[in-house]
Amino acid sequence: MEKLKALAESVRTELNLKYDRESVKFIEGFIERTKINLGETQVDGFINSLGAFIGQCIIENYGGEWKYDNETGVTSVSITDQNIAYPFGKVRKQFENGLEDSVYSFYNVIPIVFNIEKRK
Repeated sequence: MEKLKALAESVRTELNLKYDRESVKFIEGFIERTKINLGETQVDGFINSLGAFIGQCIIENYGGEWKYDNETGVTSVSITDQNIAYPFGKVRKQFENGLEDSVYSFYNVIPIVFNIEKRK
């Protein structure tokens, strides 16, 4: 999963962000501002890049690790065996549905739904 960490780091560096709540809020707006200008061939890369960043924010602030499910082909952040977050799916949902599927709301609800404390 080093590739995902490297991808998240490239997003963080390119957009001058931190792995924090304010940066997730920035990404929420960035998705909305950018999606209208993307060509069809750019969408998957955009979603993968931002999903990696959101996932790394989850790991840095709430714990967990990247996990790939061989059966489903889905990559997620596993905080515990029962608590799994899907940042790539959430970025795609916001991309498709707008702010009703906000990555910022998703990020903020994680400690409540999973009953965990923020690490930092």
